[in-house]
Amino acid sequence: MSIPIYERQKIFFRQAYEAGETPWPRFKPTPAVMRLARRLRRERGRARVLDVGCGEGRHLICFGKEGHRAVGVDYESLALGKACARQDALAVRPRLTFVLADAFRLPFRQESFDALVDCGCFHHVKKADWSRYRNGLAALLKPGGYFHLTAFSTRFKHYPGERRTRNWVVHRNHYDHFFRKSDFTRVFGKTFEILKIEEERQGLHAFWHVLMKKR
Repeated sequence: MSIPIYERQKIFFRQAYEAGETPWPRFKPTPAVMRLARRLRRERGRARVLDVGCGEGRHLICFGKEGHRAVGVDYESLALGKACARQDALAVRPRLTFVLADAFRLPFRQESFDALVDCGCFHHVKKADWSRYRNGLAALLKPGGYFHLTAFSTRFKHYPGERRTRNWVVHRNHYDHFFRKSDFTRVFGKTFEILKIEEERQGLHAFWHVLMKKR
């Protein structure tokens, strides 16, 4: 019997953290998330922020430095351990909380966060699970709260010359979905107002940064 993709995916992430050579950024926050952290400070003073799939904490620290209370969730304990041990987190550590949990089973009260951040989880969620994922996150967000999403663009390539005939692929034992700009309104538009969509390209890699607000 084959191993389900989510279980294979979890093994992939564990091995990447064990090797210390992840194919995603580990330390520097994205400019889009930095802008959201400053926006929250201007509009709400000290906000409560949830980072789903926080990894080694690069965005948690960004929010902490802006005075927010940030909760980071990851299902990989090794990633959370590395986040806790970061030297650049020491000054803001009292404002950070780390929780070991699965993104589909988040242990928080409804409407308890001012903002949510997902930088790299949603594009690993199968289409059949999109509504469950979206509704679960939306329930945790206060009305009018912000949701920042970073996800693969269809222009993303794993290697030079990569060709795909569909908008998803299983690559190195993990599921990747690639999005067009118009996809976000279709998937999230009934629950969230889309405020801004921008594409970032880094060599072969291309991402959408989407800022939304809960209706």
